[in-house]
Amino acid sequence: MENDLSRALELRRKGRLIESNQVIMELLLLDSHNASLHYQRAVGLDILGQEIESIPYYVKAIELGLPNNELEYAFVGLGTIYRSHGRFLESKALFELSISVFPGKEQMKVFYAMALYNLGEYRKAMEFLIDVLSWTTTNQDILKHYRAISYLGHRLDSSSDEIVQLTKGSKKINQSEKSIVKKVSEGLKNVSIGGFHTCEASEFDDYYLYFNNPDFDTRKSSLAEFTVMLGNWHSKCSFPFTPQHDRKYDGYFAPYEPSHELNNYVEAFVLHHEQIKQDFPIMFKYIVRFLLEIEEEYQIPYELKFPEVNGGLFSILRKDVLIPNRYLLNKDKDFNMFLKEAGIPEIY
Repeated sequence: MENDLSRALELRRKGRLIESNQVIMELLLLDSHNASLHYQRAVGLDILGQEIESIPYYVKAIELGLPNNELEYAFVGLGTIYRSHGRFLESKALFELSISVFPGKEQMKVFYAMALYNLGEYRKAMEFLIDVLSWTTTNQDILKHYRAISYLGHRLDSSSDEIVQLTKGSKKINQSEKSIVKKVSEGLKNVSIGGFHTCEASEFDDYYLYFNNPDFDTRKSSLAEFTVMLGNWHSKCSFPFTPQHDRKYDGYFAPYEPSHELNNYVEAFVLHHEQIKQDFPIMFKYIVRFLLEIEEEYQIPYELKFPEVNGGLFSILRKDVLIPNRYLLNKDKDFNMFLKEAGIPEIY
């Protein structure tokens, strides 16, 4: 049972959401009183935007008794769904419970204030927000739910239908049979104009699969794409790696289309980092720099920002790659050298 659940969560990390949900549903049929299985079922449905369907699983998981790390996310997931679907009293009651269970978790008070607002308790809502946010600007419990707080906080008067309409964008990914080299060369051909602020992106592919490809140009192109994705993220031009639970708040919600999973890219980078450093030292330096600075700037560990990823992977990333190569941040970073190594034409 434990091994099967681990397999289901690994499928989710890799973006194989339908398969993951199917395995969890099969496990629930065998063990219907397992709180964590109900929770994971709810999360799987929530990620796919099936919020109403996820509600009974969240409720059952909380009733059966969850460990604190899962209970915290269950309160947030269920409470925000209640509020988005006009069930304000239920949202208020749930967040009151969450505050009593987790008095030190400030994010619960923020979500509670939103429910108060919808019930017309404006003064109380504002008091909660002011009291919380005035001294928690670096609080990691706020930061790890920042996207949800920001998105929902600007849509306090929106109905569920309006929120769903906003989030379910028309992004459509059609993968062609072009080579990795062709996709990257077409996608990044203008990146030299504005650097990492240009939001350049190539046609979707699982570029991490090619970090150790025997063909040098394929390997180079896949690393160039990863470097630019991190560069766009670092410059806040775009966010190619969005936590799974936050995707319904990014304005381009397309849950049945493939997405770039940070888990896959970090795993491949850690596995092949020595060869990457030897073959592509400039790109390696930029990747290390971006991974270090993104985490430091957001003031929240990757483990908290991406709860779907096994935290041990980030520990290995730091210990084996980032910390030993931190000295590279003091080296000169020549963008033209990056363009040359990545095979991106310079524009004069």
